Amino acid sequence: MFDALIQTPEGPHFAGKGAHRLGTVKVPDARLAVLRDLFQPKKYIPAEITFVDVALPANAEGSGFAALNAFLGEADAFALVVQAFGEMDGMGRPLDPEGQMDSVLLDLAMADLEKIERRMEKIEQEVKRGLKQGLLELAVLQKCKMEIDEGRALRDLELTQDEQKWISSFCFLSQKRVLVVANTSDADPTGAECRALQAACEARGLEMLAFCAPLEAEIASLSAEDQAGFLADYGLREPARIRLIQAAYRILNLISFFTVGEDEVRAWTIRCGDTAVTAAGKIHTDLARGFIRAETVPSETLIAKKTHAACREAGVLRLEGKTYIVQDGDVLEIRANA
Repeated sequence: MFDALIQTPEGPHFAGKGAHRLGTVKVPDARLAVLRDLFQPKKYIPAEITFVDVALPANAEGSGFAALNAFLGEADAFALVVQAFGEMDGMGRPLDPEGQMDSVLLDLAMADLEKIERRMEKIEQEVKRGLKQGLLELAVLQKCKMEIDEGRALRDLELTQDEQKWISSFCFLSQKRVLVVANTSDADPTGAECRALQAACEARGLEMLAFCAPLEAEIASLSAEDQAGFLADYGLREPARIRLIQAAYRILNLISFFTVGEDEVRAWTIRCGDTAVTAAGKIHTDLARGFIRAETVPSETLIAKKTHAACREAGVLRLEGKTYIVQDGDVLEIRANA
């Protein structure tokens, strides 16, 4: 699957970090592509997302996740790849996609539980010695332990802002968002036969996406012209690779806003719910510091009107203040003091 994501007509693009492989890919966005064609800029910069092909230790017990706890903790989310083709899995056992998924989810939770219990034991020893500053942290850890003991992931646990601060440094694995990727056969590229896995994902509040890795790797290696014919042969409208990248971006609760002009058309990444001043700071810290107003228009409106001047004449170009919640696809121009 990683090979399919980092494959291009010019060949694969990735970097190494020890035994792990890292591939940074552009986030496809039709709106940004239209803005590029409209403004013909010198630079065109889409949003990016980095995928890591994690190398599990060959000699580690169980899944090896515990040995990689610190490394995995750096991730923002996981793409959990489940075999959904053939009759036997890689270990020669009868194929069980739902069992594979549950096994990995359990491993992530058990790695967290080990960390929680170790820290709780240390705090309890400190309390016995009269050091009580860890009691608030202990209460949150007990809450987390109970969630795992009852078979639920920490991502489903509701925590206050203060409680989240107490445990943020632990980077718990089962607290991270998960995208389940069903690696299907080329006879089922849309995942029509993955109904049981789909139902299991829905029951756990997880998104599932079908992805035929060998097929997608072949598609990615073709030119844009050749891709169209290849997709048509399989009854597909677009590569699943595009949907996977977009889904990964979405489950991270990320959105894009755009800046446009003759010099550059660019997508900037912020979190859903971020304000105009946060967006300004993403472009440059000086813009956030001297923020006055954000001139904004939805990209769909700008595309329809073709110019900012036409948007201004139509009264659809707005001036927004610091607290404005930026919407996905907004085109922003920041006004700030020098």
